[in-house]
Amino acid sequence: MDLLKSILPPANGILPYYMLILSVISIGNSVQAYTTLHFSRRVYNGRFIRNPKLPPASATFDPEDSANKLVQAQNDPKATDQLTPLAGRLFGTWTIITSIVRCYAAYHLNSGPMYNVAIWTYVVALSHFASELFVFKSMTFGLPQIFPFTLATTALIWMPMVRSYYVEFE
Repeated sequence: MDLLKSILPPANGILPYYMLILSVISIGNSVQAYTTLHFSRRVYNGRFIRNPKLPPASATFDPEDSANKLVQAQNDPKATDQLTPLAGRLFGTWTIITSIVRCYAAYHLNSGPMYNVAIWTYVVALSHFASELFVFKSMTFGLPQIFPFTLATTALIWMPMVRSYYVEFE
């Protein structure tokens, strides 16, 4: 038991443990993002086809460089997701960075700047998932999407409410 206590965050309350547990889970998520696309494809499950409205390649335009080169397609048998091995690795890298920040913050919640940076990781995560769902349509809402939305929203409600309990110095 002493070994366990020595590696857990020293702060009172359960927020540091919430952040530590999310960090450990996210590290596992990062590992899987590097080893398989299966689980990330469950989250990013929107289906796309090439945008037929783009003009052909010319001296001043390359359709491959267009941010709109793909459009959403629900029932087209040629439709695929946008998750490539590169996108999976980028997501894994982004996830490991936020895991490191949140893990460090779990042990340093008394520092105002560290607390703020931890909050920003949840703002960025929620913004990313919301934009992928509502703007870019790379996901539909279901069970795999509930977890990132719920975990980020919980932190964004909880952390500002208890900030004065944890932060000792700015």
